[in-house]
Amino acid sequence: MRKLGECTEEAYQMTHDGYLKLWQLSKPLLASFDAIFVDEAQDCTPAIMNIVLSQPCGKIFVGDPHQQIYTFRGAVNALFTVPHTHVFYLTQSFRFGVEIAYVGATILDVCKRVRKKTLVGGNHQSGIRGDAKGQVALLSRTNANVFDEAVRVTEGEVPSRIHLIGGIKSFGLDRIIDIWILLQPEEERRKQNLVIKDRFIRRWVHKEGFSGFKRYVTAAEDKELEAKIAVVEKYNIRIPELVQRIEKCHIEDLDFAEYILGTVHKAKGLEFDTVHVLDDFVKVPCARHNLPQLPHFRVESFSEDEWNLLYVAVTRAKKRLIMTKSLENILTLAGEYFLQAELTSSVLKTGVVRCCVGQCSNAIPVDTVLTMKKLPITYSNRKENKGGYLCHSCAEQRIGPLAFLTASPEQVRAMERTVENIVLPRHEALLFLVF
Repeated sequence: MRKLGECTEEAYQMTHDGYLKLWQLSKPLLASFDAIFVDEAQDCTPAIMNIVLSQPCGKIFVGDPHQQIYTFRGAVNALFTVPHTHVFYLTQSFRFGVEIAYVGATILDVCKRVRKKTLVGGNHQSGIRGDAKGQVALLSRTNANVFDEAVRVTEGEVPSRIHLIGGIKSFGLDRIIDIWILLQPEEERRKQNLVIKDRFIRRWVHKEGFSGFKRYVTAAEDKELEAKIAVVEKYNIRIPELVQRIEKCHIEDLDFAEYILGTVHKAKGLEFDTVHVLDDFVKVPCARHNLPQLPHFRVESFSEDEWNLLYVAVTRAKKRLIMTKSLENILTLAGEYFLQAELTSSVLKTGVVRCCVGQCSNAIPVDTVLTMKKLPITYSNRKENKGGYLCHSCAEQRIGPLAFLTASPEQVRAMERTVENIVLPRHEALLFLVF
């Protein structure tokens, strides 16, 4: 909304939902159209649904219920709530190949118990191991983690060119600076002539200061401001320097950026050659064979939106998906351990080979036909699992009776059985105990 007259300055700040509600209240009539096509119908606002359903024409709703990620804003899934006459299923993706499709399908199967629908990839090559290909996107669940990654990739003598999805203005670096200024003592603000631009944040200078502002944001459950407060508290004195560096390294044309950074919410509908799924999504703490050590863990404990966010992140990739350790653990729940069989005679050509599992001391026996090898994989946090050969006991823990194709049951069971120690970060361990 704008003031009348020559002034072009915005008079009232309003969210997108606000002006959509105004449009709904005006009772628009779209009688000149034969049909209305609604995309992303899994995340429809009630206002838009009311407008569309009140029109005297045909309606076509298109969407994917597994990409519903805006329920926290009151969005509803029109695909399930609107009466329909015809349903058509689109199950093949032409964005990526079979390997990335398999990861997406496994999330639906293991985490959401969706087993009647299959996600099919295209014929072109894609992979989940190996180096990045083409344009690289770093996708996160939270803005705080996006800031962390922007700091990481822009440090060093030759900082990388970056593009923040949605533009640098929408990311809110100005508000991060304002919150940092609010954190400074009053004397320091006067000394450096620090002025808070945001009117809402500026009000807290004369009220309860930073601590009161933080309490308000927590009580209001404002996730956007909570993320910015977390960034300010983490980097504190470095904030002005880091914000300046990010602004300097940011370019508007994403085609010339070395890294594209953003949250999954911002990346919805986009696609990239290589996607790094960052490590702040919902976590599966260990592989399938170790889950009995965590009896409190259940995939059902997490909301559908959390699994949908992970699914959307994975399906942004076209050529290469760089996974987290947690994503690899999800694949193990479906039986995928990245193992391949090799002739034991070839494995032992250079001498004794020991099992690559950390706490296992078994050696690969010479009187077996085949030995399982764990393929190497590099995670999105840049840590590498170099893989290696598994003794037949550790192989049995992972693939069950299939291990008897590599050695006899007697040989397998004669080996010492290794129980791996599962060490979780303290906050994760407490979380699993609670839920």
